[in-house]
Amino acid sequence: MPRAVTTPGLNAGDLAEIRVAQAWFWDGFYVRRGVDLQHRFGSEVSTVTDLDVLGYAFSPALTHHKQIGEVKTGTSKATPRPLDRALWSRGLRELVGADRGEITTAFNTSTATRDACRRLGVTIQHMEDLTDREQRLAIRDVDDVGSQGVTIAVLRKDVSTFVKPDPMLERGYWFLISEVWFLDPFDAVKRTLGLIRELSKIWPPNSHTDATKAARWFFAEAISIVTVNLAIIASEANTMDTNTFRQVATARLATGDVPFYAMRKQSERVDEYVAKILNSLDAPADLHTKAMGAFLPLAPDYAEPLLELISRLAADAATTASLPRQMDALVFERLARRRDLTIELQNRLSMNQATERQIHLIGAFLRGQFGVPAPVDKVLTAALSQVQVVDGGEQATLFDTESPE
Repeated sequence: MPRAVTTPGLNAGDLAEIRVAQAWFWDGFYVRRGVDLQHRFGSEVSTVTDLDVLGYAFSPALTHHKQIGEVKTGTSKATPRPLDRALWSRGLRELVGADRGEITTAFNTSTATRDACRRLGVTIQHMEDLTDREQRLAIRDVDDVGSQGVTIAVLRKDVSTFVKPDPMLERGYWFLISEVWFLDPFDAVKRTLGLIRELSKIWPPNSHTDATKAARWFFAEAISIVTVNLAIIASEANTMDTNTFRQVATARLATGDVPFYAMRKQSERVDEYVAKILNSLDAPADLHTKAMGAFLPLAPDYAEPLLELISRLAADAATTASLPRQMDALVFERLARRRDLTIELQNRLSMNQATERQIHLIGAFLRGQFGVPAPVDKVLTAALSQVQVVDGGEQATLFDTESPE
């Protein structure tokens, strides 16, 4: 019997998307499901409400590509056919900068249609193909772990309901499931870190169960998003010498809604105008010096430690290539689901001492710059567990109970 029948809050379409997302994840992608388009573009989007599946894949050299997926389980006359979806997918790929697409469908698709879709950069996957893929990947052994599965899908729906009375949290929720995925990676990191800073100020008391669940989801999602964007930036760092990268990165971290080069040009014009005024007033030379660059945009105060972190991630590209998926699994297992990763799960994710060092580096950065709450810090700084689950028993870890606030 389909799980949709026994999973409150999730329909057959949701369950199909979850299956595809899990298959992508265990095929090596960092994955997000249900990236909202309507919140980002409003009434400008009417026929496509979200990206069903979005994935990033990294090579050991940190080169990466982005892929989107459409999942349609219906077979009625109103359901778009695969070639129609492939044509739409071409435009969506341009919108989000993806270079590949995949359509999962319940329709039987001819070889000619599959070939036409392939020329559009889209592969077709029938639901039976998905079942075969799940068997190849042994999904049954890792079903519903990390961020990929019904538990977190239901939690996200609960969080969306919880945040409605709180404008700040609601704004943060929509940022994480929509807006952040359309940003430049530097802007995505900067704005997500800003959200982490604000969330760190309002960690709820243990007695507020719903608020605590929401807080854990927020931090898990935000840290996961920061990590995948750090990996993308680290790949850029490896294409430049150190000094050039630091100059470029500092400028991009200083950029807001107006590009840095435009702000610098405007700042220079303001400097000229202020200099003329000061000259007319016979102002002392030191005042001229202090006034220069007053309107030049500045990088955030954490820019230097952030660039040091990125440099260290870039220096171990092969480890960093796997880090987004590993961090995603770790924070959702430990923080959102309150349990540690099993040895089997660590092995499937190729987690090792190098992984642990990188996770600890990110944890130290977040603790030092943003004072993340103790439960979040513990998730990022505790060693990978060596405890084995025996005879299907529950794994007892330090994440089962909340530490005192």
